[in-house]
Amino acid sequence: MLSKKLSVVCILPVLFLLVGSTAVQVSNHRAQADIDQPYTFVPTPCTFIDTSDLLFLSTPADELGYKCGYVIVPERHAYPDGPTIRIPVAVLPAQGPVVKPDPLFMVQGGPGASAFDIFPFLVPNTPMAADRDIVMINQRGTQYADPELVCHETIEGITDLALLPMEEGLDVALEQIETCRQRLTSQGIDLSAYNSLENANDIEAIRQVLGYDEYNFYGVSYGTLLGLHLLRDHPQHLRSVVLDGVVPPQLSFIEEATQNKNRVFDELFRTCDQDPECASSYPNLEDRLENLVEELDVNPVTIHIKDKETGEVIDARLDGDALLGILFQSFYLDHPYAIFPRLVMDVESEDYLFIEQLWSLVAFDRSFSEGMYHSVICAEEVNIDPDQAPTGGERPYLNRSSREELQSYLDLCDIWQVEALPDHVNEAVQSDKPVLLLSGQYDPITPPHFAEMVDESLSNAHHIVDPYGSHGIAFDGACISQVIQDFLNNPTIQPDASCLNSPERREEFVPADAVTVPIMAPLAQFDPGALNLLGVASIILTVLLSTFLVWPIAWLVSLIRNRKPELSSEQRRLRLAGRILLLLFGLLALVFAISMTVFIITILFTSLSYLSVYALPARVRPFLYLPYILLLLAIGIWVSGVLLWRDREQALWEKVYYSLLGLCAAGYVLLLGLQGFIL
Repeated sequence: MLSKKLSVVCILPVLFLLVGSTAVQVSNHRAQADIDQPYTFVPTPCTFIDTSDLLFLSTPADELGYKCGYVIVPERHAYPDGPTIRIPVAVLPAQGPVVKPDPLFMVQGGPGASAFDIFPFLVPNTPMAADRDIVMINQRGTQYADPELVCHETIEGITDLALLPMEEGLDVALEQIETCRQRLTSQGIDLSAYNSLENANDIEAIRQVLGYDEYNFYGVSYGTLLGLHLLRDHPQHLRSVVLDGVVPPQLSFIEEATQNKNRVFDELFRTCDQDPECASSYPNLEDRLENLVEELDVNPVTIHIKDKETGEVIDARLDGDALLGILFQSFYLDHPYAIFPRLVMDVESEDYLFIEQLWSLVAFDRSFSEGMYHSVICAEEVNIDPDQAPTGGERPYLNRSSREELQSYLDLCDIWQVEALPDHVNEAVQSDKPVLLLSGQYDPITPPHFAEMVDESLSNAHHIVDPYGSHGIAFDGACISQVIQDFLNNPTIQPDASCLNSPERREEFVPADAVTVPIMAPLAQFDPGALNLLGVASIILTVLLSTFLVWPIAWLVSLIRNRKPELSSEQRRLRLAGRILLLLFGLLALVFAISMTVFIITILFTSLSYLSVYALPARVRPFLYLPYILLLLAIGIWVSGVLLWRDREQALWEKVYYSLLGLCAAGYVLLLGLQGFIL
């Protein structure tokens, strides 16, 4: 996706989180067919799998069946008596009654991303988890490994970067990276040991220590390059390989980034132009984007990004480069074609909610090991010439920063100072092992033709392209999950992937009249604060609705006891007006809560693209006037409450109860305001 700091904070749209690079192999680290060394597995509680966000499930991972621990391996496998490191591993035993002996090993991309951030959410309910053990592995140097090559300096320094234009931001970012390197090397860490070849050795070590004979391997993005290394250097125990978002070792990956960017914009513009509804709702889309970029270059705007962990909100500069960078990040979401036109329109309308949310998620991602990313990239991608790299050429406004982006990698690697790898590792991998190659038509960084290049030297490979997919398609619905399961069951047979072409899988474009609803952003991210506020709102609403029970009961009691208060007509009108206001408030608040719930549940089952851009269908618009009506009613309730307390003839219990209800009404309106329903 995007380079964690040079491309997130300075918004250079090249790689993020699931990015690959070229092959890694140092001559004196040449992998053997089978590593005959003693490795150690140390069981540990599954603290690196956070189940608190698993659909509100708080059961510890250990109780869900996970078996976790650390595999202790040499920092450099060629020197078994040298320093050791710890690789975190989580095993989810097969869930079904019949268990196949060959597990599925799973690794993330990056390089530097955490497998435990995503796979525990996606894998357990898939067919592949039913009859095989799932072995989730965080690679050396990543989160929870020991050591972690996390550059805290870059996250702590975001405030210094976010308001700077790209060129100035690069200089500051490089200073932060140099500080990170000095800290890591002062701890005795050999940064050159954190490369793809040692990664592949680790996978073989994990197989040995867990006692598996044959195994299947799944890697996404950079993980596909690791899978290709395994095919070349450790093929003996591989049963089959699934490569999702394929990175060919035989090309300079970073040099291709600009052309890939042009390609995905081509796909997105073409998709909208060829769809009558999109073309009519979003005419002249490309011209509008180019005008936006030019306008933001001349008049950049200040937006606000939030560190979810600390709650800190900082200002950030949104100029043309920043806009293109964040839009590029959105292409990693499922079905990017469905939301892209709407995102352009939102920025035109000065609605920056999506931009702020996505920038915040990426910029403050503490699960990403930036040091690991730098070590792998600098060992494998330093043979680039910014002046000779292909630029794609079609769109100057997209390509204007391509040279600076490429140069930034060279500058970075001058600082990081790891061993460069010999040229022969950039050769195509040849193998007759069964391999399933997966591509998404809208993949912004590993397009389908990358997999086609790899396919040429694999004699038993099957290439499948999802016509609606983006980067990493393996968990995009039941269809592709079954395709993968069929391949794992019979890896030498081409799996039937015809279901991927079903029109029912195609997401509809988010229409221009869809309504942005700010509460959708924290809900989509399972933000605990927003969920707590919803819980408080539910309690308040329950108290408000108690009027429909309390007042009828109070009337029956007074009727039975024949104790009707002697009130003047004016006093009766005051009490009646107050009760009507409260009953109406409770009723409308209930209508609002139910309508929002129905709309949100509906899009969850019909069109997730709305959720991606934090919007609801246009028919929700009338209901969004209800919070303003509730505000007026709350004011009326408080006026009535003041008058009620001034009336000495009214019963004390009713005054207290009415005041409680008035506080609840004010609190409910306040919560609506905090969630953006009242501006």
